Amino acid sequence: HVRERGPRLRSDLADALSDFEIVGDVRGRGFLLGVELVDPRDGRSYLPEELDAASLVDRTALQHDLLVLSSHSTPDGYAGDQTVIAPAYTATDEELAGMVERFAATIGDVERTVKEELAAAELTRL
Repeated sequence: HVRERGPRLRSDLADALSDFEIVGDVRGRGFLLGVELVDPRDGRSYLPEELDAASLVDRTALQHDLLVLSSHSTPDGYAGDQTVIAPAYTATDEELAGMVERFAATIGDVERTVKEELAAAELTRL
């Protein structure tokens, strides 16, 4: 069941997140998917640690009735902020579509907040 629907879920998630500048990559296998978050200013750098983007994603996802697990950037710069999405193996197609929709809304809200905070930090430096 998961082997059959997993690639479609990954593709649907990647399509739903394709327009967001904060999403660097969507990867995974089966129903275990990861979303890499990047700095929207260049599309590849890690987000500044002080933004606490991982916690922001987790809190925002809960507001959209979605439970995800995010990790923070590591001090050595080896990994940036990432979010894991792991729906139940028994999830229906409708439930998976709803999850993708709610996560896209979550990332939209997070991207707006991150861009606002980055812009405010730039103004503070001037």
